[in-house]
Amino acid sequence: MSITRKITAATAVALTISSVGFGVASAAPADEKAASAGTPVGPGTEITVEMPDGSWSGCTVAFTGTTPSNEPVALTAGHCAFPGMRIYADGKLIGETDKSSLEEEWDPISPDWATIALNENAQPVAASDKVAPESVGVARLGDEVCSDGKTSGWQCGVVTAITGDWIWHNLVMAPGDSGAPLIRTSDNAALGIHSARGDLLPMDYGRSYSLAAALTKAGGYELTTVNGPAPAPETSPLGSLGSS
Repeated sequence: MSITRKITAATAVALTISSVGFGVASAAPADEKAASAGTPVGPGTEITVEMPDGSWSGCTVAFTGTTPSNEPVALTAGHCAFPGMRIYADGKLIGETDKSSLEEEWDPISPDWATIALNENAQPVAASDKVAPESVGVARLGDEVCSDGKTSGWQCGVVTAITGDWIWHNLVMAPGDSGAPLIRTSDNAALGIHSARGDLLPMDYGRSYSLAAALTKAGGYELTTVNGPAPAPETSPLGSLGSS
């Protein structure tokens, strides 16, 4: 059996909710009206999520983008932003969930992406000091990739497998990194949104959801790049981008 088939077959067992990547915020954010200056929001931005039970969890922004009506959004993991959730950065309310692939609970099989409708407290930016996307890319086996998560920071590795809209790599991520960007180093193509990590057989692995699939499933959203708006590729070997 190939390693790709082994990964696919064991996904539900190997991934657990503790490995998904929620970080626990130490305290509630400051009053959302406390400051008027826009908070920069872009690749690698740390966000705090107000959970339905009143607790707080930490995640990471992958990229920013725009809706078909040119409204600004941030992209993160679906399990970080269920419908109706309020999202904070730097102590300010920066928006609420716009769309999410998950309704109310995480599972290891479903797509894992969400968009956050940004408000006037947010200043969306295309790039950070480490991640500067130039296009929406399609992952290839062996791609050299990097990520910048809330907990683990900047780290790099390679794509080890591709199954459907999932990109597997050898970056060892941690809770709080969920939603972090996955970018290819050779051409600064934005590839994915970090979802989970786990261990299978003798190796640790990370798993990211295809950015191209997320943009398409959101309804034709575009990535904000250093060169301007960029659409998802029309077709992708990662799978059927139009499926739900």
